[in-house]
Amino acid sequence: MSSFGDTLGVPGEAGLLARLAQPLRGSFAEVTMKRAHAVVVFLCLAVLGLGASPASAQLTLDWMVPAAANSPGLNGTDWHTDLSLHNPHVFDLPVVIQFLPTETVNTEADTILLTLGPWQTVNLWDVLGAAHFAVAGSGALLVYADHDLLCDPVSDCEFLVTSRTYTLNPSASEGEFGQTLAGAPSWQGVDWATLGYAAGLLNDGVNFRANVGIASWSSDWTSVVVDVQSAEGDILESFTYRVPPYGHLQRRLPTLVEGGSLVFWLDDGPANALIWGYVSVVDQLTGDASFQLAQPSTVGFAAAAKGRGTGERRSVPRPRQVVYSSRSEVAGTASDD
Repeated sequence: MSSFGDTLGVPGEAGLLARLAQPLRGSFAEVTMKRAHAVVVFLCLAVLGLGASPASAQLTLDWMVPAAANSPGLNGTDWHTDLSLHNPHVFDLPVVIQFLPTETVNTEADTILLTLGPWQTVNLWDVLGAAHFAVAGSGALLVYADHDLLCDPVSDCEFLVTSRTYTLNPSASEGEFGQTLAGAPSWQGVDWATLGYAAGLLNDGVNFRANVGIASWSSDWTSVVVDVQSAEGDILESFTYRVPPYGHLQRRLPTLVEGGSLVFWLDDGPANALIWGYVSVVDQLTGDASFQLAQPSTVGFAAAAKGRGTGERRSVPRPRQVVYSSRSEVAGTASDD
C-alpha cells in the first residue's frame, strides 16, 4: 500500500530513509540541495501524521479535571472554578459530572447529570458554588459520557472538557488571576507502566510557593511517590502520598527548589490504578498562579506494566445524590450567562 507521501509524488517514510542513506550523484551544491529537500519532505510527512499521536489525543469520552476549588487561600486569595463542556456532535449527548472532595474516600460522589445539545457549549460558572454543587473546599471533577450510552463507535461519545480556576485580585478591588486546567484524558494519567514528569518548578519560599496535587481514578487506595529533583537532576527529597479511592489531595511542597522537576510514580494500588499528578505554582505577592499537569512517559522506567484493566470503561463512584439533572434549564442558561 502506498504511503501518504507516495500519493504526493514524493517517497514515503521507508523509501525516503533509504534514499537518505544512499550516495547521490552530482556536484556538491546539487547533492546538498537534494539532501535538504529530502529532509524537509521527511519532516513534513512526520508532521502530517506518520508519527502522529492517536485520535484519543484530541477528544475523549472520559475526563478528569485534576483540581477544582471553592475556597479561600493564602494572602487574601479566594479560589473558584469554572467548568466548560462542548458537544461536537449533531445529536444530544448525556454526560455525568462528579465532584471528588479532597482527602476523602469517594466511592460515592455528588453528581450532576446534563444533556448537551448539538454543538452546544455549557459553562458552569463557579461549578462548586451555590448554583451547582454548593460545596466549600477543593477536590477534583470526574466528567464522562453516560455509561448507559452504546458508544459504538467510541467517537460517538467523545466531547471536550476544560476549566479555569481563578482568584479575585487580592491587592485590588477589580480583576482576577486565573489558570486554565484543561480536562485530562486517561492517556495523560500515570499508570504502572509510566512515570509522570513536570519541570521548571519554582518553590523558593519567598517569591513563589508550589503545591503538589494528585487525582485518582482508582477504585482502591493508591500510594504515589513524588521525587523532587534539582535542575541538575539530583533527587532532593521523595514523598509518598496515600490517595483515597477516587480521591484527591493537594499539599504544599516543603522542599525548596528553583527550576527543578517532579517525577510522579505508583508505588502501591490496584492493577488498573490510574492517577494524574500536577504542580501549581503561585506568586506569593500577587496570587497569580500557573498549573502544570505531569506528562506520562515510559522513559526512565523499567518496571513491567500491570496494564489498565480489561479495556472496558473504568468503574465510577456511585451517585451519593443527584444535585440536579437538566437539559433545558442548565444547558440553556449556563451558556448564556
